[in-house]
Amino acid sequence: MVISRKGDGKIPKLVCKVCGSEHEVPTCCDKSMIVKEGYLLCCCNTETCGYQPIPECCGITMEYFGD
Repeated sequence: MVISRKGDGKIPKLVCKVCGSEHEVPTCCDKSMIVKEGYLLCCCNTETCGYQPIPECCGITMEYFGD
């Protein structure tokens, strides 16, 4: 499966550079989260949402591929 970084409409994924494992980007408020400043971020404006750490696999932070 080919994963591109932006603009092709594919579902955002988190990918491990070491083992190649792929995971769906977590959702919050029924939408995929985005990456900002090295964290996953919910785009809503409620106080209960916000930044979450990007998951790790094989001891390193997974890489985000998506829109």
